[in-house]
Amino acid sequence: MTGVIMQIREHDTMLTPMLNDLKEKYFGNAQIVLHRRELIPAKPPFEVLKDDFTREEFNHDLLQIVEKVQYRVISVVIDKLLLVQKYGLIRAQDPYALALEFLMQRYQYWMQDYKALYGSCMGDILAEARGGGEDRITKTAYHEIYSGKGYNSLKNAGEVFSSSQIKLKPKVSNIAGLQFADLLSHPARRYILSQNGLSSDIKASSYEQKIVDILVASKFRRTEKGIIDGPGVVLYPR
Repeated sequence: MTGVIMQIREHDTMLTPMLNDLKEKYFGNAQIVLHRRELIPAKPPFEVLKDDFTREEFNHDLLQIVEKVQYRVISVVIDKLLLVQKYGLIRAQDPYALALEFLMQRYQYWMQDYKALYGSCMGDILAEARGGGEDRITKTAYHEIYSGKGYNSLKNAGEVFSSSQIKLKPKVSNIAGLQFADLLSHPARRYILSQNGLSSDIKASSYEQKIVDILVASKFRRTEKGIIDGPGVVLYPR
């Protein structure tokens, strides 16, 4: 699970128009919703990316957006098999709720740090709607975590979270931030797995590695000393 921390004005005045321009340039329609699962194999409506030159140009332009926009990333990987092996089926936490909790916890820490430096700071979480039953689970999990009833209880969440309810929007809403998080999520996951010896390293020449390089250089949440393992990336359990 990957979250992108971004100020609203950055989202509205930078990310959204940049993604819209990208869509217009390559697909002729800013209303198209970017989704990694269709982009990578160039499935409709992204068939133009089957051309190698066009794909290379598109990748270059997208990397410029990944690098230029101001944001921070927090990414969480839950090893579901190890979770069950370590705690048993009965005691093991729901992996989705657990990932959401780690994400909310790190986000709260980020807002508290920001508040200490710059004053007043409030944040929301907007996630992609997945459907009736799953959305109800997400809303319940969020509210429980917000209320301090999670695995690692949040404290004073109301001081930095502007709402006790999570905001959910469907993919068709064409929200730039949700699409951006989707495009960054897989590279972030691959980075966490490769760093912990759970998958082969990403090829240095690959496009995914270029995204990872940007995330590691300046986008993952980190300590003052530049440590991202823990503040910006989480693997649980170990």
